[in-house]
Amino acid sequence: MRPSPLVLTALLVPALALSGTAAAAVRGHGPERLSGPSPFAGCAAGAIDEKMAAGAVEPALAADPANPRRLAAVWPQDHHRGAVVAVSRDAGRHWTRSVVPGLTRCSGGRFDHVDDPAVTFTRDGGLVVTGGVVTDDFTESAALSVRSDDGGRTWTRPAFVAHETDPGRGGVYGGGAVADPRDPDVLYVAGARFPAEARTANEGWIARSADGGRTWETPRVTVASAEGTMVTGHRLVALDDGTLLDFHTHVRFGGGPGLTDYTLRVVRSTDGGETWSAPRKVGDMETTVLIKDPESGEDVSHTTSILSDVAVDRRTGRLYAVWQDARFNGGAADGVALVSSGDGGRTWSAPVQANRTPATGPVPNRQTFTVSVEVGHRGTVAVSYSDFRHNDAAAPLRTDRWLATCRPARTGSCADATAAWRETRLTGTSFDMREAPRIPDEASPRGYFLGEQAGLVAAGRAFVSAWAEPDAPGRAAAFVRTVR
Repeated sequence: MRPSPLVLTALLVPALALSGTAAAAVRGHGPERLSGPSPFAGCAAGAIDEKMAAGAVEPALAADPANPRRLAAVWPQDHHRGAVVAVSRDAGRHWTRSVVPGLTRCSGGRFDHVDDPAVTFTRDGGLVVTGGVVTDDFTESAALSVRSDDGGRTWTRPAFVAHETDPGRGGVYGGGAVADPRDPDVLYVAGARFPAEARTANEGWIARSADGGRTWETPRVTVASAEGTMVTGHRLVALDDGTLLDFHTHVRFGGGPGLTDYTLRVVRSTDGGETWSAPRKVGDMETTVLIKDPESGEDVSHTTSILSDVAVDRRTGRLYAVWQDARFNGGAADGVALVSSGDGGRTWSAPVQANRTPATGPVPNRQTFTVSVEVGHRGTVAVSYSDFRHNDAAAPLRTDRWLATCRPARTGSCADATAAWRETRLTGTSFDMREAPRIPDEASPRGYFLGEQAGLVAAGRAFVSAWAEPDAPGRAAAFVRTVR
């Protein structure tokens, strides 16, 4: 979630070049490529393409709660010129890709750039894609949504979730849609309004749709920051009784490097988002902030450091939250902190380490980043992450993606020192992070970049994970794997 949206100049192409093409993914085998050839090859190069990632990055995932064999993925592609969605009807054996229409000029719309698109299955089987968009001069920004009722073959016209046309008021950004468990027509999207000037107050917001994402009510403020602080990284959860929880990172800016504080907080609404509680602390985020190439010192996906992810066990209502945290390595290298709440987010356990990165390697190779969490069958908790454990002094920066799973301890929680974890290597072989897209230092994000998020979803008895890795020097592709 970028405090300052990236921008893009691109020209409209007359057709959606990838509509209806297929990508094979075999369940139970190694990782399979999810993204395909560029659907935006006919778009002219943008003025600042070099500040955005080439290829496909930060894939998001969703599973149909009524039919876990139905899966969907979405990602921004080709310097964020548009979003591509992939749909599977056979539990990930095969995927059909198409461009999400109307979000950008390259896909039939009028905005230039899409950021962090997300996908959601509604309770009545619809498919909703949301994403942040911006014009190339940042005079206009918005969160948009589109809906498909036929599995991605056709889509509604984009609807504004939130919209800003005055750059003096900053910009708006939205996350993924969340369904109300009690009403299939009610959806919510949470996001943030970022200020026009750095290090000044901003606010989080929520918008509600009563017709399955076709139209949206005017956003309401969920939480506001004070001067010298910021709220970002909003993750929305809807509990079974309709309670809404907006998890977010609270940033208190310090007077110099290393003096800024990060805290994961949550606010609560019991009336459909009309009013919100005061923030409660979930945990301190003791991150190193900057993930570094162990040899060169280059930044790696640095914006993931202050983001969290949240999941709920629908059997029991237990909540889990994860974030990058260096407390397990004496402050020297980020691991994954996991906390849990058994009372609807009112109180939280002490953080435990969820990643299984060996403690025997060099500290720089233990750095862990881009974390996701999900709860699946019988309360099994899954946490995915990347690390450098296989790196050595050779030229490649060997990087891998992992999935750690846990069956709850007798206490009913995986955020317990007695819980047992099992780790699966998602990447078939290590990839070279130094071949990832390199974002210039003056941009945000900067350094080697594969995205601010990675997809993880429970589908029946399995977990499906999606992530990006280089497929050529300076270009990324999206990959997917199912783990049982």
